[in-house]
Amino acid sequence: MMKKAVIQFTACCLAAGIAVSSFGMTALADNSSMTLAGLSEKDTIVVNSTLAGLSETDSVVIAEGKADTADAKTETAAETAETVSETADAGETSAETADASADETEAETETETETEPVYDTSMSGETAFGQCDNYINVRSDASTDSEVVGKIYNNNSVTILGQLGDWYEIQSGNVTGYVKADFIATGEEAETIAEETAYNVATVNAEGLWVHSDASEDSETIAMVYYSDQMEVVSYEGDWMKVVLEDGTYGYVNAWYVNYDSYYSTGETLEEEQERLDEQWLAYLAEQEAAAEAAAAEAAAAAAETEAAAATTTTTETTTSSSSLSEAQSAVDEAYQTYLDAQEAADEATHQADEQLVYDTYDAAVAAYQDYLNAVAEADEIKYSSATSETTTTSETATETTTTEAAQTEAAQTEAAQTETAATEAQTEAAATTSTSSSSSTGQAIANYAVQFVGNPYVYGGTSLTNGADCSGFTQSVFAHFGISISRTAASQACGGTSVSLSDIQPGDLLFYSNGGSIGHVALYIGNGQIVHASTSSTGIIISNYNYRTPVCARRYWS
Repeated sequence: MMKKAVIQFTACCLAAGIAVSSFGMTALADNSSMTLAGLSEKDTIVVNSTLAGLSETDSVVIAEGKADTADAKTETAAETAETVSETADAGETSAETADASADETEAETETETETEPVYDTSMSGETAFGQCDNYINVRSDASTDSEVVGKIYNNNSVTILGQLGDWYEIQSGNVTGYVKADFIATGEEAETIAEETAYNVATVNAEGLWVHSDASEDSETIAMVYYSDQMEVVSYEGDWMKVVLEDGTYGYVNAWYVNYDSYYSTGETLEEEQERLDEQWLAYLAEQEAAAEAAAAEAAAAAAETEAAAATTTTTETTTSSSSLSEAQSAVDEAYQTYLDAQEAADEATHQADEQLVYDTYDAAVAAYQDYLNAVAEADEIKYSSATSETTTTSETATETTTTEAAQTEAAQTEAAQTETAATEAQTEAAATTSTSSSSSTGQAIANYAVQFVGNPYVYGGTSLTNGADCSGFTQSVFAHFGISISRTAASQACGGTSVSLSDIQPGDLLFYSNGGSIGHVALYIGNGQIVHASTSSTGIIISNYNYRTPVCARRYWS
């Protein structure tokens, strides 16, 4: 604005006959006859100017001639000054615009730098699956520093609610929170997993529906199902579904009269996990108590039988090294205390949200108890191996009965203690026995892997080795760990792989059991005449003798 004022003032000065230079304001001529209105004809005026576009050495002829000519020239000079003024204003405006543009660009840059990750809902409602070796933590916020609120296991299904950076917000069962996107399979990969892990169910939506022996209305009718009855779907064949009834019977129903649903295993909250671990621990303690009571009864009967026999037989007087026996007894006491400490640690682990810790401390307690039993056996061996025998007559038996009874009672107690751990050791015995026979085979590796899930729950329709599975879901997930894909149901699994004679079964083979004339159950053979299987909701995953029921066939999926 200051520039504009100076230019306008200069224009006025020109019109009045005053020159403005870098040295100040001076009169244009000394002619005394000059008037403010104009100049005489003889007057010639030269102006040194510093106007925009002219240097100090430029000369401008302002007027020459009469007053009316001066007026014309003055008007021209004013117009010239005004043009210069407008040009200067335009320059000033351009400068201000450039400054404003620069400020705006800087502001936009700062805004982009400070922008937070945007919550993306484009995948909302999409079904995906967890992919991990053990489990994935579900957190309250999209940060590894936030609270863990639940867990999802391998192949558990999740529903994506949204995405924040490299985190998905998901819901799986009753647990809702954030998981790292790297551990979630989506798109085509999720579709493949869904096909392999789905538990498909047909629900009757008619008042009554015939089950046929074949996929045809003309085939034999073998059963009738009613409104809301549910059947496991083995396959979907056009307008027909092959289903399994509750009694294990296979048949076909018209797909137009049923609703078709697929179910997938889901995660659990920390509270649900703790409840499950507590139930498993209580079941384990109940098994131990029952085994101990049975062992005590058996030991008491054996002691009574031994005492009766001792009354009519000769006895042997035993002399034992006092120092060696004392050392052995100290070792027994120390081993027993170690076992008590390990058992206490196992009890404490069940009250913490760390499933692996429960298994580790449980295994440690079993090992400590075995060490205790070994120490007892060594002490007994010292007693009897270092003894010197002297045969006495039957008449002397009465005076030595007390010594004999003490030894027999202690042996019975040792046997009872060993029997007490039978149920506990059953889980590890099968794996140890089979591992010595063919540890390098794939079948043995499959058997060894499967037995580690003994004690986990049975869940109808489930496929989680830790969170719950049914019989065929258990075998499918075990084989999946080794990259072997098998079908979902027991009946369909009995149709795959390679047929094996029951007399030639090996660890890793599948045994199938009949239920009303058709396949109703599947188990995994682990060797030594034993199987591991997801049995019932009350027993969970257990080890049984392979012939607890009569197997009807065996199949091998490994080679």
